[in-house]
Amino acid sequence: MEQATADRQEMSGRTVVLHTNEYWHAPIRDGRIDFFDKLFKLLVHKGVAIRLVSLGGTASDVLLGQDHLNIIVGDKNRAGRNLLYAAPTYIWGFWYLDPKGVNWTSSIRRAAFDPGQVDLERAEYFFNGVSGYMLRENVSRAPQPPRADPPLEPAAAVIFCQDIQALDDPPHFLNTADIIRTTADAVHGIVYVKPHPNQSRGELRRIEAAVAACPNAQISVASVHDLVGAARVVVTQNSAAGFEALMQRKPVITCARSDFWHATLTPRTAADLAEAVRFGPAAMADFAYEKYFWWFLEGHCLEPQKEDFDARVWARIRDRLAVQVLAG
Repeated sequence: MEQATADRQEMSGRTVVLHTNEYWHAPIRDGRIDFFDKLFKLLVHKGVAIRLVSLGGTASDVLLGQDHLNIIVGDKNRAGRNLLYAAPTYIWGFWYLDPKGVNWTSSIRRAAFDPGQVDLERAEYFFNGVSGYMLRENVSRAPQPPRADPPLEPAAAVIFCQDIQALDDPPHFLNTADIIRTTADAVHGIVYVKPHPNQSRGELRRIEAAVAACPNAQISVASVHDLVGAARVVVTQNSAAGFEALMQRKPVITCARSDFWHATLTPRTAADLAEAVRFGPAAMADFAYEKYFWWFLEGHCLEPQKEDFDARVWARIRDRLAVQVLAG
């Protein structure tokens, strides 16, 4: 109780400004996102004011230049002062609250994974709980078709496509067409290719053309979990499907910058990709998937359903609130 009172006195007059894009603004405003609902209750309890503005608007642009704690939702890279970035991670229920960005721009990308520092029993319990639920219930970042019955025919590889190549600062090392051709040429078995659910028409046409040129490649819209289960290796640029593949302990090849590169092979050339496709299972045979899953999600991200959520969030934002220069 004394600490709570001290926090309220110290934080009186401090402000958190949430800068949200069109996708997030209304759900957050209406209290439909548990992460922000709990964050707001915590801030109110601590005596911190909250302001919600539209990212890219005049108010947002002005406030980003001030010493408020600015939390960006819906953007990976935004110029401003005193910033944190918030977004769901690759697994529903876990969130970034990161000073550098989210996904391939997050600070996790620069962190060092040491499996020797992670308790195996705790990691296995966590891994089995999360992966068991997601695989059993066919849960993914995007809605999936029903699980295949009978199972898919075994494949040499599956490629999960994206639409990131037209970004202002594209993170990829290899484009999708090159990934398809190189992977198909490197193996003798089936190569499943799954377009992104929001694939643009132009990129979908390029994917279809690349698949048509490879006799052993075929487009599939099956569940991501079935495709991972059927494949010897998983290839993507930096898709969430690649992170989900870790739940089935499959060797993952990422052909772009990512913040889960510690658990993947990351070729930068077509020749390196061909080698990774051929030798990926051997190279990753001893990887500590359970420990990595815990290290990434539980160690670096936030779960609103956990009892320690408030304490962990407050530890990340208190010092940033304290740097505000109060008017007057």
